[in-house]
Amino acid sequence: MTVVYLSLLFGFLCFFAFPKTNEANMQVEQLLKLMKSTMFSRPAELCSLADGALSPVFVGQQEGLMAADKIDALPGQPEGVDFVQYSGYVTVEPKKGRALFYYFAESPQNSSTKPLVLWLNGGPGCSSLGYGAFEEIGPFRVKSDGKTLYRNKYAWNNVANVLFLESPVGVGFSYSNTSDDIYSNGDNRTAEDSYTFLANWFERFPQYKGRDFFISGESYAGHYIPQLAATILRHNKGGSNQAAINLRGVAVSELHLNVFKEQRT
Repeated sequence: MTVVYLSLLFGFLCFFAFPKTNEANMQVEQLLKLMKSTMFSRPAELCSLADGALSPVFVGQQEGLMAADKIDALPGQPEGVDFVQYSGYVTVEPKKGRALFYYFAESPQNSSTKPLVLWLNGGPGCSSLGYGAFEEIGPFRVKSDGKTLYRNKYAWNNVANVLFLESPVGVGFSYSNTSDDIYSNGDNRTAEDSYTFLANWFERFPQYKGRDFFISGESYAGHYIPQLAATILRHNKGGSNQAAINLRGVAVSELHLNVFKEQRT
C-alpha cells in the first residue's frame, strides 16, 4: 500500500509538471491567465504581481546557518530516526524584522538525488508545521499523550526532501517586529516573501540549488501556489539577481480559489 500511495503522490506532482526551458514563457502566461481569471476571489488585485516590475531580492548572509539549524532530536522523538532534520528562521525583510520559520526533513535514503518539495498549508493562516508536518504528510505524528512522537509510514520524505514553510508572516512561528505587517498581509506580499525565503534558503542549503523543485499544498494554497510559481518563473525569465529555481511542477489538494462560487456549488 505504501508503494502505491507514494507512486500516486509523484504521479500527481508530475502531472502538473513544468517543462525545463523551451516552454517556460508559455507556463508564465498560463499561470498569470489563471490568476487573473474570475476563478480567483480578487483577480484585479493580482495585476501588480502578474505584470509589475521585478524588485531586487534581499539575500542575507547564510554561511554557517545550515549547521546552526540542524536538529539533534525533537522532544519525544522515537529512537532510530534515520534522516536529518533542520528548522530555523529566514529573514525576508530586514528593515521591518520580518522572518519566516521553516521545518525541513530530508529523505532517509538518497537525499542527495531526490527532489525538493515545498509544502504550504492554506487557511489563510493555517500552520504548515502544526498541520502539514505533524498531522498530514510529515515524518512524525503526535501520540495521544501530547508529548511523544511516532513515525508516519506514509510520510512524503520517504520519496522526497520536504520543506514546510510557515507563511505568511504571523502564521505559526513566523513573525515581524513591525506590528502593522500582520494587518497588511496579502497574497502579493505572501508570494514575494515566499520567493525571498527560497532565495535565501537555497543560499543556506546550496546543495539543493538546481535540484528538481515542486510546490504542493492544500486549501488556500490554491492561491499561494500558482502565485508563488508565477513569481519564480518571472524571476527565472526576467534576469533576476538570483539563480534560477528549477521549478518542475505544482500540486494542490482541496484547493480554495473563490469562496463565493464554491459555496454555491
